[in-house]
Amino acid sequence: MMYFFIGTTAELIKMSPVIKELRKRKVDFKLIASGQNEILFNEFTDYLGPLKPDISFKYKSRKSSMTGFIVWAARTFFVGLFSLRKEFTGLDKKNKYLIVHGDTVSSVLGTLIASFYRLKIIHVESGLRSYNFFEPFPEEISRYIISRLAHVNFCPNSWCVNNLKGARGIKINTYHNTLIDIFGAAMKKIDKISLPIPLPKKYFVLVIHRQEHVIFDKGRTEEIFRYILKNKKNLACVLIMHELTSDFLGFAGMKTNFFVKWGSIPMPRLSYFKFMKLVNGAQYFITDGGSNQEEAFYLGKPCLLLRECTERTEGLGENVVLSKLDKNVIREFQKNYKKYQYSRIKSKVSPASIIVDYLQDLK
Repeated sequence: MMYFFIGTTAELIKMSPVIKELRKRKVDFKLIASGQNEILFNEFTDYLGPLKPDISFKYKSRKSSMTGFIVWAARTFFVGLFSLRKEFTGLDKKNKYLIVHGDTVSSVLGTLIASFYRLKIIHVESGLRSYNFFEPFPEEISRYIISRLAHVNFCPNSWCVNNLKGARGIKINTYHNTLIDIFGAAMKKIDKISLPIPLPKKYFVLVIHRQEHVIFDKGRTEEIFRYILKNKKNLACVLIMHELTSDFLGFAGMKTNFFVKWGSIPMPRLSYFKFMKLVNGAQYFITDGGSNQEEAFYLGKPCLLLRECTERTEGLGENVVLSKLDKNVIREFQKNYKKYQYSRIKSKVSPASIIVDYLQDLK
């Protein structure tokens, strides 16, 4: 039996190709939802068919503070240990695996619980490193913890494999992130996807939602935010309204008449397929998100990364510019973004198929 331990919609996006491949091959699995975020499983029905968790823990409060988040994590860990005891005790450990993804706190919790019950730990999207514990935070710390305990590490490229030289587990190169499998599916139906609001012909997409920016460094982030809008010229700014983004705008006093004044368009969080439609139609993409870097690379879309450092190599030196939050770099990118336009990536391999091939042979 295989178990998926998932806590966020972002994890499910990248795990869904693996789940789809397992279903295609009629391989049984169970899905455990940690409750870190409310996962919108119905958004994946067209791609996966009906999907719901077999085991669910209590959701974390949307408005929880850092202290509240720590309390939720501790509670979920201990509740998980006790509530999964019946599920995991007595299993044939040689053929029972718990699969975690990436770098979320949920992935750490799942890893620790699996380690306690001596299940084999499978880490998908392994080996990413920024070599800075404070960015992304706490994701960089999470990856180090999981890499120490994982038995099998599925890495999206050779650089990630090399980063795990000191790790004990088996390293498998999947050549791309599993994201490219669902990305390919999105591109096939891109013309049939509609967005919730009409948009002008020329716009760019802006995502600012990392907690190290909108919580721990609000003053600097507000300055950068205003600078981007000042230099957008004749383009509309489509701002993705993550919950932390909305809170940040309130802090900066930018909610009242903000969107009219700056020629910006608020966009609610979208499903993955709709978000790809949005970014595909944009002139360029400015973001502080790591997965967004990968998505921009696959699209060949000019992308400015609002970070000091990144744990990913996709697109760097091509369509992705690491800003280091330098205004000169930001201004140059917005002025000359067209030179960063590249062709769309077409993968000859399926990372999800590589993963499932290996899992089916794993004994």
